[in-house]
Amino acid sequence: MISNKRMAVFISAVVIFFSVLGFNLMSADAAVYQCKLASVEPEGRPKHAAQVWFTERVAELTNNEVQITLYPGNQLGSSRELVEAAQIGSIQGVGMPTSSMTGFAPNMAVFDLPFLFPSRDIGHKVIESEVGDAVLAVLENHGLVGVSFYGSGWKQFTGNFRIEGPESFKGKKIRVMENPILIAQFQALGANAIPISFEELYNALQQGVVDGQENPISTCVEMKIYEVQKYMARSDHAYLPSVFAFNKAWFHSLPKQHQEAIMQAGKEMDQRLREVIQENELKEYLPSMVEYGLEVVELSPEIRSQFAEIIQGPTRARFFELADEDGKKLLEMVDAKIAELK
Repeated sequence: MISNKRMAVFISAVVIFFSVLGFNLMSADAAVYQCKLASVEPEGRPKHAAQVWFTERVAELTNNEVQITLYPGNQLGSSRELVEAAQIGSIQGVGMPTSSMTGFAPNMAVFDLPFLFPSRDIGHKVIESEVGDAVLAVLENHGLVGVSFYGSGWKQFTGNFRIEGPESFKGKKIRVMENPILIAQFQALGANAIPISFEELYNALQQGVVDGQENPISTCVEMKIYEVQKYMARSDHAYLPSVFAFNKAWFHSLPKQHQEAIMQAGKEMDQRLREVIQENELKEYLPSMVEYGLEVVELSPEIRSQFAEIIQGPTRARFFELADEDGKKLLEMVDAKIAELK
């Protein structure tokens, strides 16, 4: 017969064995959440590299329980199609400029307002604050969860004409995104604002369909805008944010810790991307464009003030026409935060 002592040891061993086995089975059966994340950003560009880093960071933070597959470069459709697919859940996530979301969520246009921020530093602090969180929350009413902003940088004016002040734009044909606020911006300057897709921008400039455009320095380099434009005015007149947004039902099906991990990865990615772009602007992008022959002029604070005085009234009026009461409150929050940070 087995002694009581040996029996106790045997039972303890059995309990430990099945406890370990049970733990391993639970680990093996741990839920894995698959996510298709579509983006308009082509491969080989800083924003795409940042998105790849984001997917890897999410996998790391969730112990591979959230696995994101990235589909860059409009592989799964146009900007509008990708957003609609994320809304209905045929894909789970999308990386998209906020300007492409204003058609169904006009309040998102608040950060598109030109000359809104007095400096880059203040702009980033506003976007990273509770004000930025409030803007992201706008998407909740449209079947999406906004996780984080990330950006291409600050917009500059370019043209095949010298840009010395607001009067330089009178009578010029300027390409814009299909965004009412941006159209109002150039109309206020006396220009003819022509919506043209990003993919067609280079050809439109090359063929003289338009005389100028606006984009961050990194985008101007990536699209080789310097080949088809003669002048750039360093204006920093608006930030060009994109947003990571996920299907609302899918996102809320995740455990809380995984939701927090995705948000953390998004914010970390934004910081990393910003540092890379700002460093490349000074060390690589601007010098290479100047070497090619682009004339770059830094607009003085006085000239920037002249632009702002002409543009801010009409663009804010257009925003108020598009936005609802919540959107107007968002702009009040932005203005208040800027005043606090000045």
